[in-house]
Amino acid sequence: MIPVDLTRVLSTNDAPSFDEESALKHAVVELEAQLESIQHKLRQHQGALSAIRRLPCEVLGRIFCHALSAPASLTALGRERLRRLGQVCRGWHEASLFEHQLWSSLAGDGGTYEEVTTWLKRHQEKARRVGASLFLTIDKEYCDIDGTANSPAAKLLSDGLALDHLYLTCKRVGGVAQLIKHLSEISGTRTPPSPWDTLRSLGIDVLVECDGFEDAWGRITTPPSDIFSLIPPVKSLTVCLPSEDYIWDSSPARDVVIGIPAAVLPGLTTFIFSCDWDGFHILDMLQHCANLEDLIVEYNSPTVIEDEEGQRFSPGSINLPNLRSLELRYPLSPQLELLAYIVSPSLVTLVIEYIPNLLDESISTIKTFIERSEIKRTLSSFRLHKVSEQPSNFISLFNSMPALTHLTLQSVTLQEDFWHTLGKRQRIRQLERLEVLEVPVAQGQRIIKDIVEFLQTRGRKKCDVIVSFPDPPISPYEERESLIAGAGNLEEFDIDLRVVRAPEARNR
Repeated sequence: MIPVDLTRVLSTNDAPSFDEESALKHAVVELEAQLESIQHKLRQHQGALSAIRRLPCEVLGRIFCHALSAPASLTALGRERLRRLGQVCRGWHEASLFEHQLWSSLAGDGGTYEEVTTWLKRHQEKARRVGASLFLTIDKEYCDIDGTANSPAAKLLSDGLALDHLYLTCKRVGGVAQLIKHLSEISGTRTPPSPWDTLRSLGIDVLVECDGFEDAWGRITTPPSDIFSLIPPVKSLTVCLPSEDYIWDSSPARDVVIGIPAAVLPGLTTFIFSCDWDGFHILDMLQHCANLEDLIVEYNSPTVIEDEEGQRFSPGSINLPNLRSLELRYPLSPQLELLAYIVSPSLVTLVIEYIPNLLDESISTIKTFIERSEIKRTLSSFRLHKVSEQPSNFISLFNSMPALTHLTLQSVTLQEDFWHTLGKRQRIRQLERLEVLEVPVAQGQRIIKDIVEFLQTRGRKKCDVIVSFPDPPISPYEERESLIAGAGNLEEFDIDLRVVRAPEARNR
């Protein structure tokens, strides 16, 4: 193209000639290309200065966990996303390997036997080296697990690589029953032992129906009530049973045998049991759990233990000498009957989740349990969640907990003078961490002031305090700071006070 002098058209407001217009269009194309190249170089230089390049592997790994919803088990899609993150650069690859939550837990129903085995094989040695565990979940929330001998689940648990933890979730019990029956038949016949035989923890969650598994002729081939009698001797066991409306027996729920072997129960160190059936099922099992260290019981029913059967177990007749943590969830009965039957002299943590009808008798039951177990001087952590009205004798509960170092009150309605009375009576003076969560926004300033005044009655003692508000939270930074500033002199009494949103409190 013949050069054209563009001085006239660029320095005046005159319209370009035909030749000048052609030259201008050509110049625009060249300048746009140069601009794109310069912008690309600019982004490269800015990227090279990015702070993310200086993030250590530990921080990047945690970011990846959040992006992939860890510690939830990775599905096939999640594994593919993790693989792509690791291909960005060497640093990202190392970060993806550093965070063991990303690769040690996977969903077995999200791929073929070969795909899952390949993933496990890739990370098995690494898991052993860093002391991590390998988790496998098979989640069939809306259908049956395929429990046939040739199914991927059966092959993984009979011929696959060694696993530490297995969690089975299904809508109906039939497929699980068939799977466990098949695995029990080959148990002890393999060298080396099958993954099923070497499990350290097992979870079975039946969501809806407990009907039996039928063969092609409509015959019940595996009585579902037998499936727990065939489980291997694990250290940790989770059993979640569906509503008694779906039990697999025509008998009343109290008479249905769950069937966990007495040989398995003494070896348990962790037991999670969720059931709404009437009767003594939980007590029948706990009497054999002499080595239990952590226990979570979900009631889901106001009549888990019936009074008319009280002759079977007397108060305090079940001794759990090694139990260190006890969590009662959804105890719809305010009597908290389970506490009346057990003794746990080593307990350090007590959690009661969602008990809207906390009554004076509930407090009396807890106090009697503490006295019977002789843990007044050793119980160090107490968490109470969802109490709509403070019982009249609530303050007296803390007379039985003088050694508390950690206290969490979440969505608990307290009387206005609660903290003042607690300080006046000089209760729980050893607190190191206090969480008061989901406080009504309208009461925020008063409650924070009362908490600080209560802690100041102890003198200078280190205490971390978290106060949270439900959504919509007190979110502006200035408002949080004003709440803290209005609480008085915190440094003088070594009080670290944080005001956070409810979701932030749950993640701490």
